[in-house]
Amino acid sequence: MIARKPRFIAVKSKRLDEVRHETLLSCGMKLIFVPRPGFQKRIAYAVADFGSINTTWLQNGKQHQVPGGIAHFLEHQLFKKKSGDLTDRFSERGAYCNAHTSHTQTAYYFECVQHFEENLDTLMELALTPFFDRKLVDIERDIIIQEINSYLDHPHWQSYQQLLQSLYVKHPLRVDIAGTEAMVRDIGPEQLQECHAAWYHPSNMTLIICGDMKPADVLRMAEAATGKHAPDTPAPRLSRELPAEPAGVTAPKAERRMFVSRPRLLLGFKDPGAPEGKALARLDLVSSVALDALLSRESEAFERLYATGLIGGDFGAGYQAEKGFGYAVIGGETSDPVALQRELLIVLDDARARGVSADVIERKRRKFLGSYLRAFNDPESTAYAYLGALGQQVELFEIPQIADSVTAEQVNARIQEMFDPSRRAASIILPQAS
Repeated sequence: MIARKPRFIAVKSKRLDEVRHETLLSCGMKLIFVPRPGFQKRIAYAVADFGSINTTWLQNGKQHQVPGGIAHFLEHQLFKKKSGDLTDRFSERGAYCNAHTSHTQTAYYFECVQHFEENLDTLMELALTPFFDRKLVDIERDIIIQEINSYLDHPHWQSYQQLLQSLYVKHPLRVDIAGTEAMVRDIGPEQLQECHAAWYHPSNMTLIICGDMKPADVLRMAEAATGKHAPDTPAPRLSRELPAEPAGVTAPKAERRMFVSRPRLLLGFKDPGAPEGKALARLDLVSSVALDALLSRESEAFERLYATGLIGGDFGAGYQAEKGFGYAVIGGETSDPVALQRELLIVLDDARARGVSADVIERKRRKFLGSYLRAFNDPESTAYAYLGALGQQVELFEIPQIADSVTAEQVNARIQEMFDPSRRAASIILPQAS
């Protein structure tokens, strides 16, 4: 039987005047190519559908469980090969490379002007050919523990992590993406290999490429690089397992003292469960419009709170949603966290009782659309937009149609639902007592 030769399918958006090319490579990896004519910079992302919350799963009928923080550990370790650190190879060609781990993804990428084909080959070597030497793993473990300990003194990160621990009762969002020192000490070459074999199979990965190149050349290079480094093994049958999360929160308030000059308040609201795909994109959009209408820098609430000194320039409000979870976060540094929480709850309670005017919501909807359109201005923002779409499993070209259909009634209904007091928690960082 002759194997099917991969061919690009062009996916177009007339409204955006955008086109992307996508296919399934011979190894099973999805390829998305977005042309960016006129730009010198070229970017490639290798994305594994594996993040910090994926510590328990069924594979071919067998249950697997690994320590928290292992996705982040694996991100670090994959740069290390028998030949050395692959970062050096990218640098020798004038390319910048990096990686990051989120709750649901691990992404490796490079940016370059020259030597794209060689860098793409190195990216595939990085992601698909692990080298888990025990000595190198031990060295990396110590580096990661130092990183974890450094974040213990980071008030912004600690307030955010304390909020997630207050909002969630059982969900692995409670665990820091990097894990804890105790968790990381339990990770060895065997567990890293176990995770890589399961989650880094090409069938669980996506390659995103942006730049001024011809589709035929991109397809040829991607086939060559993945064909050289991809394992000749069947795709594992994986089923993610997550604990049933109660609707309520762990605790309505959590406090800790740190060496800070000003207190910090984060107010969070947990969604009991988030949908997937288009429904999740709509939930994200409507929630973001609601928060922007109520608490953006253009809002009456922001101006009033800023004038009284309760908030500073770092104050913000946002909504985070990926497959299976969603939550809103409001806050920043403040002179008085108790007073700020009281004032914020007045704003939110009033919005639940009275709603937001249709004129304000329409302005924020248009603002969202403008921000979305700017995501296609350059290779970097384009690639990142596709990365976000992967996390939500949404068709990126459908976002404008979703935004067009948002109504004031939907936003006000979302305000009623999102700010339910039973799903609220506050995270407070206070200065150390003198």
